[in-house]
Amino acid sequence: MVFFPIIANNLGKIATAAATTLGIVGYINRDRIGRWLADESDERNQERPELDKKHAELLDKLALNTAAVTEFKGLIKDVHEELGSMAENFQGELDAQRRETRALGEELRAAVADLARRQNAVEQFLNGKDQGEVFAVPGRQRTTEAPPKQEQTGKKPTPNNRRKGNGSTAPETRVP
Repeated sequence: MVFFPIIANNLGKIATAAATTLGIVGYINRDRIGRWLADESDERNQERPELDKKHAELLDKLALNTAAVTEFKGLIKDVHEELGSMAENFQGELDAQRRETRALGEELRAAVADLARRQNAVEQFLNGKDQGEVFAVPGRQRTTEAPPKQEQTGKKPTPNNRRKGNGSTAPETRVP
């Protein structure tokens, strides 16, 4: 720990000394290093025909791979075009179905509104507030006919002071 400030302050001097030492060692052993490099170059020259043969094989494989990649690119382009046309067709079909669904929804709303109107008319008829629309069919005019008279139906009129319905109408059975 005591040496860190000394090393940090003298780092440039240390690097210069190391480079000088390596340079001197390299200069002294230059003959030996030269022989090592010459041996390696001889070995490389002996391996050269094998490397050339492998290099040629790799170039052939690369050419085949390049052709295959080009073919795949063409196939991918064709698939993209086909998918694009299919997507357009599906979008057209989807739009047509949406229009049809919208039209059916409008028809359904109109039918529901008509049924609600008819229900109100039936309720009015049942409550005695018929205004001539109870069983009206859209598009037809309703003919207003007077109800048949008693002479036409053959019924006799009933006096207003008599009770109608089941049970006795005698005055003695009535409770005051």
